[in-house]
Amino acid sequence: MFQTAFDTRLTALPSVKAAPAAPAGSMSEVIVSDGSAIQPHLLLPMLAHCNSHKRWLMWFSPNQSMNKDWLVRCGLQDSPVLHLATTSANQHELCVRALNSAKSHLIVEWTGHISRSTRQQLRILAESKGTHLILVRREY
Repeated sequence: MFQTAFDTRLTALPSVKAAPAAPAGSMSEVIVSDGSAIQPHLLLPMLAHCNSHKRWLMWFSPNQSMNKDWLVRCGLQDSPVLHLATTSANQHELCVRALNSAKSHLIVEWTGHISRSTRQQLRILAESKGTHLILVRREY
């Protein structure tokens, strides 16, 4: 009897819909050496796996181009992937613009030194916009 009265009170409570949670963003850093077996383009399938809300996958790189055959071999032929050639002069601006748009996940091959404040700015933007950012830096 006690259980029945308790159940009745629970069902009488009005239902409350929770607000949809904002997607969680993140920033990860990978440091690679020139002879490393891990190359930045190999991270695209991992980023695609995190793409539950169907955003573009963007790859910013100063010196490599996208290869359609490679995308097919990695199972990314149906994923919207965009490669942009960057320079040390425009990489920061492009990253900020892409993060602010909140329409893609990013792999960025960072050229040269990155300051602590720039790294913090990118991390905060990625987290606040629900974007996954993989920052790849070369070991010098």
